[in-house]
Amino acid sequence: MDHRLTPDMFERLDENDDTLFYTLPRKLVHIDEGAITAAGQCIAQTFAPGGVLLDLMSSWRTHLPEGFVKQKCIGLGLNAEEMADNPDLDDYIVHNLNVDPQLPLADASFDGVVVTVSIQYMIQPVQVFAEVNRILKPGCPFLVLYSNRMFPTKAIRLWQMLRDKGRAELITAYFQQAGGYEAAVFEDWSPNPGGSDPMFAVSARKQTAPEESGAR
Repeated sequence: MDHRLTPDMFERLDENDDTLFYTLPRKLVHIDEGAITAAGQCIAQTFAPGGVLLDLMSSWRTHLPEGFVKQKCIGLGLNAEEMADNPDLDDYIVHNLNVDPQLPLADASFDGVVVTVSIQYMIQPVQVFAEVNRILKPGCPFLVLYSNRMFPTKAIRLWQMLRDKGRAELITAYFQQAGGYEAAVFEDWSPNPGGSDPMFAVSARKQTAPEESGAR
């Protein structure tokens, strides 16, 4: 796909403030059980146990697999009631990324970041991906999980024009244009193609600091 990103690509049918759309909690899952299980398996494979994680664009479920060991998981989303009901979260922050892509979090403070079936709603993704890079520790991953489910009025125009492969290429472009990441990796985690909701992953790790020139 053409990786040039223009403002019209991020237009939505509903351009009203997202906080209005998410005023009422939506305590429902957007993917079926097979896809949820696959998401958990991917999370377990991607993130080392015992780390500090950020669930970006969080809601009432993070889909960490049963028995997953973490030090802490923080949610960042739009609805406090949803996140308060999320059993995987140890703390949460109400923050609208589409208004302010800057994350109110310290540099190099997270061992992993995940966004699950919500990337299609992000209207300033390159800025957000750069911020995620800032808060990640070197060598740690940012995992983007996506399916084909969405609120069509809130999903960006370009996402709705693309299909599975094109969406992976789009997310890869976000990583590339944000900078500071190793090469992105695409994986198909769909549990039962044709019989369940699909589940795809694109992930990339924050680059480790380059060695100082002339180091002995």
